[in-house]
Amino acid sequence: MSAEETALRRFRNPDPWHAPAAYWFWHRLPDQDTVRAQVRQMHDAGIRSFQVQARLSYPIEGYLDDDYLAACRVAVETAAELGMIVGIYDDYNWQTGHAAGRAVTGHDELRERHLFWVRIPAGARDGALSGIRSATENLGPAAMDWHYEGGVVAWADWRVEYALVVEGERGTAAERPGLVDRLDGAADGCRVRLAEPVPDGAEAIVFVSARCATSRLVNPVDPLAVDRFVEAGYQPFADALGDFFGSTVAYMFFDQPHAVYYDWAERTGDLRSAMPFHESLAASIRERWHERTPQVLAAVLDGDDPERLSLRAQFYEHFSGYAMETFLGKLRAWSHAHGLRQTGHEVLGHVGGWGLDTAFTNWDLRVNFGLDHFGVDGYRDLTAVDAQDALVQLSPVFGDSVARHHGRGGTMVEQYFLTPPEGGTPWSGHWGLSLEELRTTAINHHLQGMRQMIFHGFYQTHGHGDDHESLRNPRFDFPPGINFEPWFADHHLPFALESARLSEFLDPVSPQCDVAVLYPLRTVWTAGQLGEQASELGAWARALTEARVGFHLVDERDLEAAAVAEGAVWIGDRRYRALVLPAVTTLRSAASLRRLRRLAEAGVRVLAGGATPAVYQEGPQTAAADWAALAPAVEVFSAVPAETVLRGLVARRELTEPTLRVPAGSAVRWRGGPDAADGFRFACFAEAAGTVELLLPDGPWRLEEWVAADGTVHALGAPEGPVVLRLEQNELRLLRVVRGAEPASGRADATEGSEGAAGHGTPEWSAPEELVSGWLLDIADDAYEEAGTRRDIAVTCGWERQGLATFAGTADYVRQVELDAPVPLELVLPAVAGAVVVSVNGVRVGERAWAPYRITIPADALRPGGNELRVRVAPSAANRYYAGTGLRAEPEPCGLLAPPLLSRALAPPDLGASRAVSGIASEQPSPFRGQ
Repeated sequence: MSAEETALRRFRNPDPWHAPAAYWFWHRLPDQDTVRAQVRQMHDAGIRSFQVQARLSYPIEGYLDDDYLAACRVAVETAAELGMIVGIYDDYNWQTGHAAGRAVTGHDELRERHLFWVRIPAGARDGALSGIRSATENLGPAAMDWHYEGGVVAWADWRVEYALVVEGERGTAAERPGLVDRLDGAADGCRVRLAEPVPDGAEAIVFVSARCATSRLVNPVDPLAVDRFVEAGYQPFADALGDFFGSTVAYMFFDQPHAVYYDWAERTGDLRSAMPFHESLAASIRERWHERTPQVLAAVLDGDDPERLSLRAQFYEHFSGYAMETFLGKLRAWSHAHGLRQTGHEVLGHVGGWGLDTAFTNWDLRVNFGLDHFGVDGYRDLTAVDAQDALVQLSPVFGDSVARHHGRGGTMVEQYFLTPPEGGTPWSGHWGLSLEELRTTAINHHLQGMRQMIFHGFYQTHGHGDDHESLRNPRFDFPPGINFEPWFADHHLPFALESARLSEFLDPVSPQCDVAVLYPLRTVWTAGQLGEQASELGAWARALTEARVGFHLVDERDLEAAAVAEGAVWIGDRRYRALVLPAVTTLRSAASLRRLRRLAEAGVRVLAGGATPAVYQEGPQTAAADWAALAPAVEVFSAVPAETVLRGLVARRELTEPTLRVPAGSAVRWRGGPDAADGFRFACFAEAAGTVELLLPDGPWRLEEWVAADGTVHALGAPEGPVVLRLEQNELRLLRVVRGAEPASGRADATEGSEGAAGHGTPEWSAPEELVSGWLLDIADDAYEEAGTRRDIAVTCGWERQGLATFAGTADYVRQVELDAPVPLELVLPAVAGAVVVSVNGVRVGERAWAPYRITIPADALRPGGNELRVRVAPSAANRYYAGTGLRAEPEPCGLLAPPLLSRALAPPDLGASRAVSGIASEQPSPFRGQ
């Protein structure tokens, strides 16, 4: 089978690595019939991969017991029968590192330990540490019960780790081992008394550590604790499912592994959270810095001069490397030893937005893995990120970027919904999710580098109506449960297949990206995640995306290995004409600026926004002077430049290879570039109607359209110049361009049986008639409420405003249509809250889950006289699950929101017209327009 034939086969029948996946939320121990039924339900809906996730409602003491593992085995056996893939979600609820407390039971010494500090001013002898607050408190009582035995935080085993005296404006630090006379530890803090008052002009900083005696989490920087977590949390899966490892069970998935973040009343300094700590980490710090250790520790907290900022960056590089190797390294080693791939995602401060400071702003993420996302990806075989809400955001492109840093491409995206609509209560989720919203989100993520969406989540149950407690009641545990949305059963499969085919189509593409944006890692180390670099990177990333300028994030380590040729910087096989420095103030060394000079001198455009380099992590502190010497060769901006400037960064590829150009103001987004079979692939999507131009160098070229909806491929001919494509609202178009005028061998069957091959055309339609009156609403006999009822209904507003404020099930709008003779009809639904199935005289004639809601009714489904038109609407579940909770200000729209429009065919279709060329600007006799 040729490469092109293989590509066609994969496109028509996508594999489970590209099809949507799901977290399968377990709320209680399922019986075998439930397990098998729900696995089949996922499969039949196009979800071809899953991870079992025991949520907070699942009894914590039952996690990983024999019954739990037996149920997991039934799930894996069923998945194997259906050709699905299973990943193992590696912990209870989320936050890898506790195994529901099994790892620390009987091993108190392995519970998380943290480093705090107490400041004592000149002339004083006493200091206190009080009001320690766990970040888990923000998640409510259910989360506190999950993280802590008894739901309370209690500290024990207090120790003095370092006692420093810091003097002078330069913060000269000296260690004084005998400085502390007494340390009085308690469950909620400690008091420190010094042997003598702090000298004038100085300050004492006493670093103390304590073990959280009630935490279920292991100490992530203690090698023995991580070994115990692997033994307690990973090995049971191998014992129960090992014969499926490497086949049906394909990977282990970690989720936000970190110790809890703690703050306290007296905390001051640059570091905003306590730091996970262990004697092995302390030994590594001593080995790294020897007698300079006190100065390094003092610099972690204080100082904005280059010397101390340099030490701070060095510390976080060391800490993050140690933490990754100690924790992630052990997880990866176990997975590889058991024939599994390793994946998962860390805490992402940019989730749900563009800036590095979008989320988790009250945590100091530097004490997780140093916010070194490129480093973390080195411990994965498959890249994964998470994304929040139905937004175009940084996560997918960041995930794709770190994957490409490691020679891969594409990322898994765990998609969850958190932010309610205006007036909704925080943490109440999004039961109002429509399939149009989910589809739009998925396609946009694919265009930014997503390979597979992992939906969060597929629910075992839909919870209960007794209360609306966040997390503990499954109904309000990051809803929606996608399978309890009324539109899921009839409409999810077409969406899933389209997403999978889009993923397969884009998988071999090396995307045309002309801009590299430097991830300011060392600036994050010196300034934290809330500095100017956080917002500046977000502003550039968002502006480039909105200008339709492709970009990747790159690491300073990429630049160290980069080559310069043809006016571009080459990082492996990736070519960039421009490099953006978003408020980068800290670089590794003077060698980094020398590389930037080499790029600028070679014709690469180097752009800087916001603050500029002033600190080197290593070597003499000449960064400010070195930058001043380089500045004339750099384009410096006080704000992100206009779209015209950003578009000017794009290479003029049309002289050498096919590319796309989006006219100003067009809503079309796209991704594309060369594939692995000497062709070029482009995926285009428009949330609102728009145009895009396919630019071609001298040919001949052959153009194909690959249809994600049905897996067919249409040959569009041999264009001789630029091609203008028009996309209607929510249209996805996939184009492949291959050099040569003749069809490739083996391609003739690509269009057999397709609408385009059959030559079906579009008839001329009459002016539409508004179907305003005469509608009835039928509710099925098995509905959860209003069962078996029929009522008059208006189609000028949703049924939630017509006495059905709490009904959110499937219902049928029914009306008679009188015809003198059967002719094709076109039904347009201008405004719908939900997905629709249209039937005429009991015959299903079409379905649509996103705008435009336009359905052609064939003449053979009609008869002279009266015809029953039935529009079945499946809305979101919002009004069912939020009713009576106070979590929503008002009911959400359901049903038809405007009168349907009906047009009649005036003339038979032109059988010479083909769907294959629809939406392409044409001048007869050619279906293409040269420019």
